[in-house]
Amino acid sequence: MYPNADPIPLPAPVWLMKVLSLLTLALHFTALMLLVGGLFMVLLLAAGKTEAAKKAALAVAKKLPTTMTYVINLGVPPLLFAQVLYGRALYTSSVLMAAIWIAVIPLVMGCYWHLYRTADRLANGKSPIITTLVALVLAMCVGQIYSLNMTLMLRPEVWQGMYAKTATGLQVAPHDPTMFPRFAFMMLGGLAFGGVGALVVALQRGLDDDTRALLRQKGGLVASAALVPQVLAGFWVYSRQPEGVQQALHSPLYLTGAGLFLLGGVLALLLAALHIGGKKPLLLTIGAAVGGFLANVGAVIYRDGIRDQTLRLKGFDVWDRAVVPNWGVIGIFLVLFVIGLGLVGWLVLVAAQAKTIETKEAEVVA
Repeated sequence: MYPNADPIPLPAPVWLMKVLSLLTLALHFTALMLLVGGLFMVLLLAAGKTEAAKKAALAVAKKLPTTMTYVINLGVPPLLFAQVLYGRALYTSSVLMAAIWIAVIPLVMGCYWHLYRTADRLANGKSPIITTLVALVLAMCVGQIYSLNMTLMLRPEVWQGMYAKTATGLQVAPHDPTMFPRFAFMMLGGLAFGGVGALVVALQRGLDDDTRALLRQKGGLVASAALVPQVLAGFWVYSRQPEGVQQALHSPLYLTGAGLFLLGGVLALLLAALHIGGKKPLLLTIGAAVGGFLANVGAVIYRDGIRDQTLRLKGFDVWDRAVVPNWGVIGIFLVLFVIGLGLVGWLVLVAAQAKTIETKEAEVVA
């Protein structure tokens, strides 16, 4: 059912490419969930009538365009690794829904534009509700398209019928019982990360005590409220898998991923809940962020297991590939990769510590 194997061997061992794929995908999902959750937090905070609520909404909104840059740039590496490892499946599904797949580009551009409009409207004392909702809907549409494609690549049994029906690239696969649970899991993760992101924004310089306390209170409330439904959605995703996939997911690797997701989620939930009172130490915020990221890593490992085991049962074993490694090139790549991650971390730190223009002007006046 799958196209013939690519005659070009892999340039690196499968295990190495999968490790890099999982790491970059976890980083991408973290940025993506921060974006979706950040938009929700703007809506929640902008609905408040106090001055602190308006300032808190603006503080979050100003971070979202930068967050989008990380969503885009951190989304490229895992997609490239997926194309190398799963090209026979992913290319086919992408062609079958080509017009919808390429629509991701204008949707992302529209979302990006409305992120700037949201921050601008808040800065000028105007309501950001419409622009924020538009940005959120566009971001969710992009997520839905990715879910459709990543689900379709697992269903080779429907490809021939879809192509025979039409070659326009304007159709999606027939109903799949796993697709909506996967999408719900991601969106609930967005709410959880939006709350944790608000806790991190509260660390920004130049915020007054009332704004900082509100960010911690609302962020802690949203994060702790969303994490339990996300865990339930995770069980929902598992329950919708075929019996053969469920049994394969009982292996130590995937159980470790599930355990890491639960452990990180519980840690993030407890530490985020401690912020509901408003004023909490720095270490609690760092701990909640670390817990959230660990939960994301665990979810990515488990998700990878669902994909690999689903494809294996349908005749595609990702580990059964010809490999001719060039260790010199691999070494150079890994060095540059580590440097790149370091630079990304440094940029995030600089952005987090940067003072706003308003803060600088106030210091000059003082």
